[in-house]
Amino acid sequence: MKPSRYNHFFPYSDTQSIAYNALSNSLALIGKENLEAYNDFCEYGKELSSELIKDLKKGKFLVEDYVDELQTIRFNMLRFRYNSSSLVLTITPTTDCNFRCLYCLEKSVLSSKYMSEEVQDKLIKMLESYKKVISSFTVVWYGGEPLMAFDVVKKLSKKFIEICDENSITYNASMVTNGYLLSRDILKQLPELKISSVQITIDGLPDVHNRMRPHVDGGETFDVIMNNLINGYDLLPHVALRINVDKSNTTVGKEIYKILEKNDLTEKIKPYYGRLVNDTGSYEQSLCLSSADFSELAHEFSLEITESKNNIPIHYPQHRWVYCCADALNAHCIDAEGLMYRCWADIGDKDKCVGSLMETIISTDNRYFQYMLHDPTIDSKCKDCAVLPLCMGGCPLKRIIGDDDVCSNYKYVLDKCLHSSTRTFQLAREANDTKEKIE
Repeated sequence: MKPSRYNHFFPYSDTQSIAYNALSNSLALIGKENLEAYNDFCEYGKELSSELIKDLKKGKFLVEDYVDELQTIRFNMLRFRYNSSSLVLTITPTTDCNFRCLYCLEKSVLSSKYMSEEVQDKLIKMLESYKKVISSFTVVWYGGEPLMAFDVVKKLSKKFIEICDENSITYNASMVTNGYLLSRDILKQLPELKISSVQITIDGLPDVHNRMRPHVDGGETFDVIMNNLINGYDLLPHVALRINVDKSNTTVGKEIYKILEKNDLTEKIKPYYGRLVNDTGSYEQSLCLSSADFSELAHEFSLEITESKNNIPIHYPQHRWVYCCADALNAHCIDAEGLMYRCWADIGDKDKCVGSLMETIISTDNRYFQYMLHDPTIDSKCKDCAVLPLCMGGCPLKRIIGDDDVCSNYKYVLDKCLHSSTRTFQLAREANDTKEKIE
């Protein structure tokens, strides 16, 4: 019997500590005496009581000597990476855009190309080829600006839904849009297209946002987006409001949240911080926050906006056996010409294309293998990390371009996430106990 390599212990009160295991995802409170006994077992080999052994084994804080936890992680990684029961497509119906954001990943490859009927037919045939083997199909409408090609979104969505309904496939869709064209007329059509959530970006108060995210004609965009959200609020699906931050605007979230509160928008619109990066050479590196600094900032912002409503957020960690669509076999990014990519940031750069709908599904070139074959369980920088099951090596693109700042937020704020989660669970239990006593 031995301690798991993925155990974490953090002080919680004078008499208790948080015990968390990143591989089993188990959370518990452990008393001071029991934690001392556990530490003595680890350091000196002292015996543990049978009751404590039972509790520690239940949460996988203790495992048998023969257990190789890295093998467990590798197995789950391969199982999810090469899972064939689902299909995920990020579809760019146009590489055109009505904004010219200063940090845009695609600003060097934007064009006026719109998806032809030929490419649309190939996409439909692609789904037809998968329909007998998948149980779920997920689409992310991306761009460019996807609402500039809303006719393509509508045509493909209706056909996708028809095929999924006929074959008992669960269909989900979301959209990444700048929100400028999100009129009531378009909002009314989203439920029929099963677009259940949208991501919109507001990068600060009007002066900052309008500078960072100007219209293609140089005009302002903040007021149009906010008016669309206010005027269409009753029709809005869930909105993830991304607030991109760098070293110059670390407190901007508070001001944006005040605007949301003032206009009674906070029930449907959930703001969060996004990190401005220079992965494709699209932004000034000196302005970019490190992962460590950004993690602290994003966590604190999340606490601020939830506690302002007397709610306590749950930041409970989640396993991430694959990092994103870039290292999952049945996930593809497809541009308006039918070219295929592994990563959203690669879209439009033909040198990073790994295949084409017009020729073959995927390519077996070096870039494809760079995304798909990396194994963090044998990587010298990852294999001994105690948060590996929550990170799985970090952003594949950053790894490929040689950026060492790839680690998960959990490496820096795991203790804070577990504290807020534990507090939430305790309050929920207390409320439930009070309810039972009343009843």
